[in-house]
Amino acid sequence: MVREIPKDLIFENTPVGQLEKEIWTASDKEIDEILKEFGIPSPPELANPGTYIQTTPGYKVFEEVRQCDVVLIPIGSTEFHGNHLPSGTDTLYVTQICEAVRRHMKKKGKPVAITWPITYGSHPWHHYGMPGTVIIEEEHLKSYIMDVMLGL
Repeated sequence: MVREIPKDLIFENTPVGQLEKEIWTASDKEIDEILKEFGIPSPPELANPGTYIQTTPGYKVFEEVRQCDVVLIPIGSTEFHGNHLPSGTDTLYVTQICEAVRRHMKKKGKPVAITWPITYGSHPWHHYGMPGTVIIEEEHLKSYIMDVMLGL
């Protein structure tokens, strides 16, 4: 199935915008091939030694940083997604995406590091009070992210 582009959807004429357009219009088969290239789906790697900075011995972290100073920080939210999904859905998705990017870049000889996810986010206040939703004030979240980045 090829997806039609809605008339009101405009993609920027940038490499990222054109990649978005390519993905948006890709057939199911093409999407499956892209996901396969990144090793998706795959089991979570959160506890695997060497996947995250926190599960990697210090000397190996220093080696990785010398090769590439890119660190991915998965940022999810803990929020109500209805009765059919867990409140950690965003965090689960973003960590698997970061793990896939890490695997893909490692295959290309360009390793990147990952930190454990930040599991609480700042999002619209209309989510406030929904079961399983934890909202962090935007300024607190920004400060927290900056502290994490400074520690890297």
